[in-house]
Amino acid sequence: MLKKSLIMMGLVVFTLGLLAQTVEEAGAKYNEGNELVKQENYEAAVPIYEQAMKMATDAGADAADLRGNIEKQLGNAYYRAGVSLYKDKKIDASIAILEKGYAFGQQIGDEDIKNKTADLASQLRSKVGDSMRKKNNLDEAYVEYEKALTIDPTNVKAMYGQGLVYKEKNDLEKMKEKMNQVIELSDGSDKLQKMADAARQTTANALEVAGAKELQSGDAHKAIVLINESFTYQPGEANAYYYLLIAYNKISEWENAIAAGTKALELKKEDASEIYFGLGQASEGKGDAAAACEAYKNVTSGPNVESAKYQMTQKLKCS
Repeated sequence: MLKKSLIMMGLVVFTLGLLAQTVEEAGAKYNEGNELVKQENYEAAVPIYEQAMKMATDAGADAADLRGNIEKQLGNAYYRAGVSLYKDKKIDASIAILEKGYAFGQQIGDEDIKNKTADLASQLRSKVGDSMRKKNNLDEAYVEYEKALTIDPTNVKAMYGQGLVYKEKNDLEKMKEKMNQVIELSDGSDKLQKMADAARQTTANALEVAGAKELQSGDAHKAIVLINESFTYQPGEANAYYYLLIAYNKISEWENAIAAGTKALELKKEDASEIYFGLGQASEGKGDAAAACEAYKNVTSGPNVESAKYQMTQKLKCS
């Protein structure tokens, strides 16, 4: 019995000795990481802190305080290493270590580390997406934007990038869905208002261009719907109202055509001969010969000069 007790005591002492040794080794490894941080070698510090974390975890309750210190330093090292790699233009490596830091922050419940690493990793994913989109690698770009939003669902730059992908694919409905999200999240924010403004401008321009294409292909009704919808995003310019003038003329909605032409004239800063010709047609269609003559007289340049003269001299007999 005495022999068994002595053996048990020996095992306990041995185990305590091992634990003490493990805690001591974890502390030494932690200090090694701290020295690398002092040298601003954050990338090298990360695996050292990771080793220290494993040692402290293995040591159990005796290393609880040390583990807390390691967690804090490791979280900061992930973030600082990510920043350092980004500054060195090592984007992929930066993203990898930041996303590792994000996962670590989630694991230990550290909101500060989680938010810092998530924000930067998400922004870098967006940059990668932008680069791919500019090379016309649209599907790959969309995936990068989606990864950015997985980490940070409020990343409006990634949403805007996805909207641009849909714009390039001529998917207006999905483009509007993404741009509307950008506007909703950014409107009224001092930091993000530019994103809301960009989303409005991009959407309005895309709708106007789509309307012009429909007009060119002969569908005046679709053109009118698209161009009027563009005005819900931002005030229209002279060209948009000119397209409306032409579209309304095509379907004989003379009053709407005259209203659109009048607005186009207000906004036009250069020669407006093409607008006056459209107004002449609208006024003529309405049966207002005097207004038609007045409009045609202002057609002084461009391809419609002779047509305007013909209407005035041969059809309307303008004085």
